[in-house]
Amino acid sequence: MTVSTTTNKVAYFGNGIATSFAIPFPFLEREHLRVMQLLNNVQTERTDWTILGGNMIFETAPANDAQIIIMREVPLTQETDYRENEILSAETLERNFDKLTMQVQQLKEQAERAVTVDLFDDTNASSLVPSIRQAVSDCAEYATAAENRAELTKSYASIIQQKIEKLSEKADIDGSNIALNNDAKSYFISLGMPDFSAGIFYGFTETVTAPCNGFFEIACEAYNGTHGSVSLNERTIKIVQSMNNYYSCFGVFFIPVSKGTVAHGLTTSNTNSAYIKFYPCVGEV
Repeated sequence: MTVSTTTNKVAYFGNGIATSFAIPFPFLEREHLRVMQLLNNVQTERTDWTILGGNMIFETAPANDAQIIIMREVPLTQETDYRENEILSAETLERNFDKLTMQVQQLKEQAERAVTVDLFDDTNASSLVPSIRQAVSDCAEYATAAENRAELTKSYASIIQQKIEKLSEKADIDGSNIALNNDAKSYFISLGMPDFSAGIFYGFTETVTAPCNGFFEIACEAYNGTHGSVSLNERTIKIVQSMNNYYSCFGVFFIPVSKGTVAHGLTTSNTNSAYIKFYPCVGEV
């Protein structure tokens, strides 16, 4: 036998009907074949099959959309015992070379699925996967933070829209007051500003519901690599994180919110102090 193809696996998709699948690569023993199935993100090994005329026949047809991988896995061994002056059969020699070629192809296929670094990169292979996982985790955190900021922007836009509606109620019915004077413009701007004289102080771990449109002032101090965070309508936002393991740092966030927004503070054991304040918008009750 010759090994004229460089592949050692083939992929198919089941349709719930077909039971016969071609094996387009050579193999030495039935035991050298392995079948894996991926269905609904669950991997399983299929053993309910036989070989007939170069095809793999399943007892039960793979389900619709089930991905089937038929692969050749040759043991990394050499079992032929060569003896001095013994007649060497060409078939035995060829089989051993075939097996060696299959072993090389098997390792090549595995290497092509491995994560590698550039030729001139001195990254330690053992640290590569953890660094990738950390990068994925960081990206997920950044995406969540961006989504949170988008929600806050949307909330603030809602507040402005409500102020516009209030301002429109003040316009004359005949439209003579549509062109606003400077006093009217100043009034309009002030409606979206916090009324600092009416601020309400809360402890950081309390649950606070905004009684009207306004602003949350949220702050906490943390040290030794810890951080505090706050949940706005069950969406967690990290407030502050120390940049080293020795010094504390203090962060303050001033966040516009609409009426009914629920804030709940979360702290770690190393958080020194924290608080939530609520300031209603000017003109809110």
